[in-house]
Amino acid sequence: MINFTFGKCKTRAGYSAKLMKQGKLDLKKIKDHFDTILETPILLVIKVEGLEIVVHGYGELLFKNGTAEQVELMEKIVKKVYEEGLEK
Repeated sequence: MINFTFGKCKTRAGYSAKLMKQGKLDLKKIKDHFDTILETPILLVIKVEGLEIVVHGYGELLFKNGTAEQVELMEKIVKKVYEEGLEK
């Protein structure tokens, strides 16, 4: 089970997820499983079900667009991304 926090960003209008325990994400694995818009050595921007997500290598996910009605969908996406990319 992957433990993470999810909520509305304090600094931006979007939503974000963070790992409870420090971890790293394998961006190459994530890139192989999701539609990738932008790729840099430290982050990816992926698109899932119309939502754009900034995936940081250190484990934070930031939803660029998403509404309060989509919270359940966003949480499912977070689980999928962490399951695919979390380094063991």
